[in-house]
Amino acid sequence: MDIQIIYEKIKKAKELRLINNCYNFNVVENSTKLWEAGDDFLFAYADHGIQRLIYFGSNWDAVDELLKQVKNGRYLIEFMTKRPDEHKPVGSALLARMMRLANYDCRTVFSEDSAVAQYMDLPVGEKAKVEDVNEIDRILRSTFHTEISHLPSKDEIKSRIDQFTVHKSEGNIDALLQTNVMPKKFYINQVVNKGDRKNIHAILLNELKKYIKDGGKYLYAWVEDTNMASLKFHEKYGMKHDGMWSMIYCLER
Repeated sequence: MDIQIIYEKIKKAKELRLINNCYNFNVVENSTKLWEAGDDFLFAYADHGIQRLIYFGSNWDAVDELLKQVKNGRYLIEFMTKRPDEHKPVGSALLARMMRLANYDCRTVFSEDSAVAQYMDLPVGEKAKVEDVNEIDRILRSTFHTEISHLPSKDEIKSRIDQFTVHKSEGNIDALLQTNVMPKKFYINQVVNKGDRKNIHAILLNELKKYIKDGGKYLYAWVEDTNMASLKFHEKYGMKHDGMWSMIYCLER
């Protein structure tokens, strides 16, 4: 697969302002197949054993025509929208609807009437170590749907080990938090709690405290709309649906 061809097509697609679902251009490096129709195109890339589709098209009809060319396999197509009924890709079945939850000023989490006030200032949690990689991988893959959650490989967990904070009971991880913290964004990536709920709350609060100390405010996460337990968990942190959806569809041919 000549990935340079895809990069060149993307460059032109930007000039033409084609609609697309390419939010991370690094995926081009893992591209496996390409379908074309004039300036419109669609390519598949390998994501840890899963084939995902990236489209660039003049409109949804053009994207659907490209999708009709896709054969012999199972493919995932995902796009963000403010209208979950905007479009159903031709020949696909809905796999999941993810809601973006956000708190634009997470300093409010530390108010006296906060829903998590009782878990503040607990000395709970430790940064994960390289020797925890196998256990973290096992926990993530036994907890989350691999087609929905974009789970990292063991090598990626190792390279991002600083993103993981854990709590251990009798030597085993029973609470895990993965975050991606930037100067103006705090992303809650994965939350797992198999022990006392105070542990995962204390871990998150301690990480948030560092972020706020450095001037951060914006807190967000993506949660499936049917995951009531997770929705309630994030609600305790003042996080509400901001209107953005990530729609995930499956094509099996």
